[in-house]
Amino acid sequence: MLKNYFKTTFRYLWRNKVFTGINLTGLACGLCVCFFALLYINFELSYDKFNTKANRIYRVVTDVKTGAGTNYESAPAAMGPFLQQASPGVRAYARVFMDYYIVRKDDDHFSEETIAYADSSIFDVFTLPLISGTPATVFNAPYNAVLSESAAHRYFGNEDPVGKTLLLDGKYNTAITGVMKDIPNNSHFKTDILLSMQSLMGAENYNGWMSDWSKFGFNTYILLDEHYAPAQLTAMLPGFVNKNFDQSKAKYTVNIEPLTDVYLKGKPRGNKGGSILTGNITNVYIFGVIAIFVLFIAAFNFINLTTALSLNRAKEVGVRKVLGASRGQLIIQFLLDAVLLCALAFTVAVLLSLLLMPLFNSLAGKTIATGIFEQSIYILLLFGVTLILGLLSGIYPALFISGFEPLSTIKGKITSGVSAVTFRKVLVVGQFAISVILIVGTIVVYQQLDFMQNHELGFKKDHTLVIDFHHDDRIYDHADAVKEQLTAIQGVSKASLASCVPGRANRKFPTKIEDARREMVDMQPDAYMVDEDFLKQYEIKIVAGRNFSKQFSTDKWEAMLINETAARSLGYNNPAEAIGKHFEQLHKKGTIIGVVKDFHYHSYQEQVQPLTLRMAPGFYTFLTLNVSSQNIKQTIASLQNQWQKLTPGMPMSYFFADEAYNAQYQSEERFGKLFSCFATLAILISCLGLLGLSAYSIAQRRKEIGIRKVLGASVATIVNMLGKEAVWLVAIAFIIAAPLSWLFMQSWLQGFAYRINITWWMFAAAGFATLAVVFITISFQTVKAAIANPVKSLRTE
Repeated sequence: MLKNYFKTTFRYLWRNKVFTGINLTGLACGLCVCFFALLYINFELSYDKFNTKANRIYRVVTDVKTGAGTNYESAPAAMGPFLQQASPGVRAYARVFMDYYIVRKDDDHFSEETIAYADSSIFDVFTLPLISGTPATVFNAPYNAVLSESAAHRYFGNEDPVGKTLLLDGKYNTAITGVMKDIPNNSHFKTDILLSMQSLMGAENYNGWMSDWSKFGFNTYILLDEHYAPAQLTAMLPGFVNKNFDQSKAKYTVNIEPLTDVYLKGKPRGNKGGSILTGNITNVYIFGVIAIFVLFIAAFNFINLTTALSLNRAKEVGVRKVLGASRGQLIIQFLLDAVLLCALAFTVAVLLSLLLMPLFNSLAGKTIATGIFEQSIYILLLFGVTLILGLLSGIYPALFISGFEPLSTIKGKITSGVSAVTFRKVLVVGQFAISVILIVGTIVVYQQLDFMQNHELGFKKDHTLVIDFHHDDRIYDHADAVKEQLTAIQGVSKASLASCVPGRANRKFPTKIEDARREMVDMQPDAYMVDEDFLKQYEIKIVAGRNFSKQFSTDKWEAMLINETAARSLGYNNPAEAIGKHFEQLHKKGTIIGVVKDFHYHSYQEQVQPLTLRMAPGFYTFLTLNVSSQNIKQTIASLQNQWQKLTPGMPMSYFFADEAYNAQYQSEERFGKLFSCFATLAILISCLGLLGLSAYSIAQRRKEIGIRKVLGASVATIVNMLGKEAVWLVAIAFIIAAPLSWLFMQSWLQGFAYRINITWWMFAAAGFATLAVVFITISFQTVKAAIANPVKSLRTE
């Protein structure tokens, strides 16, 4: 009997190949999208949970509120040691200071690497297993380094790297004392090289950091005792702050963040390397909603088509009953049909996921999974959902049709009823409402991304090549000669030196500036150290005062430019009022000589913050050149040849300013690509469902169409009759979706300091796009039905 059930099921699916194909494709795509969405959500929520002590690790952060606003800082160097001494519940601390170097093994083997200075206790706090070396000894001296497995293989191949050396920035010999396993991809900080903290604390530029509580940059993590409540430490922090920070100059607030919240819920905390990763919890929610939407569409499509098509089996049911089939046997047959089709769809979904995994990782911009069975729980979950869906879609025909009287079914007197038709229409409206929401969402995401990348930034970033010379004194000690030699190369014009360029992480310095009340106000502004050509190079406008000039010897160290935001925060209604006011920064005093127009040196996700600009040669590390777009390869080759003459042994590490600035939006670009892919698949699945339902509806009305044609109805009239219902369904879907999509996307846009306005044309475009897709989907079938010979449709079976 079981064999007969399966034989009948396969025969039924084969006879209805179109409906089988539509159902199979739609459900398989829906399951595939859900699987990838679940993988993405799980990966984003898993950050830092690989650490075995993750639930006891906290990051110490400092918010500094000044007259210019609030700066979100990490911690000063002394924070970790002090907390461990002050609180018995702090078992260990580890500091991580991100940076980057040009790492060189020999003349032909070098690369720019993100590195991290760290305490040896990092191996006690975090789960970073050592393959070679011991935690107690790997950081015994300055410029001791631990490499990841990948870095060890990259620089030394299959050789044991322990005991060998690497050269950093052409001047720091670094001894390899250990090798660790690669830091997992779901870590909020990622590096292939750890350097001993002594390497940093002994450096000339960092002297005094242990005693200066106003200097930040150290990502400090503490490990609490198993029986020590975080609330106990939180309660003592205000007293700790009052003891160590001067609250009369600024309002300091120290907090601790659970390690597992740092990536998705923590704020970006500035540092030179800029390598502390942050995610977006809103995007996680959005992908969760999309997964539910897509599964909803696929499931309702499946149920819709299965129940609609089951009415064609009424006569089959009548014949089976006459031949002695029981109702229970018929119920088993209908359930088996639906469950088996779901199982086939699940199999196709698994194969699709296997094939598309590399593409998905590429779109996500990180290796979320290398195989589909890494998260087998989701495979099992979707299999369970598939079985439930099969049972749900089979229950209606199993219970409803199997109960028909044999005589009625054989005579063909069975209809689906008003309630069944209404239910199917409600499902179609729901599907297309979701499609409209996703189309509006895709438009808004890409419009916002375009706005951030191409809106007026207040500076010029095109045709600009930036060389990072890593503070090489051979450059800034002979800056004028270097600029002259490089601009003499054909295709190169203009040159300037700076400590930072727009789009890259900059440093902040404790600063005192005279405000409108003639009081010296403490600030922690963003700081750029630039030469006299920087503003002209980037075409940054001066709204009051003047630029730096070689004609004034005091401009070096004793002059400052500020931006409009800094001027406003100091109480100046007119930028000109700030000219001549005093400042103190980096133990140097001077006066403000100019105010520059605000420019977006960080992304459009952030408000423009107070900025100071000064001439300070010792801080320069970027050399900016304007290059012609013609013969760019030849120009770069010429620059590299000249660079080797200027800095023998130091490779030319360069990037383009526009690419570096737009790199800030990589996560938004990836989000947009994934969003649009999921939206496209959702719309495709909706169209497949509509295609199946329209084909079924037209088949049911074939005789009606034939009679109308015999009575004189034109092709246009019949097409209009068949398409009108679909148009009404789309219109209802649009009315429902428009306000919902506005609410969803308005909420998403709140995460951007500068954002677009959601306008009427976005909704109109989504509505017309949905309508066009519907017309394209059903047009072929409606036209085919309208031009068919009525004799064939009216012929008796």
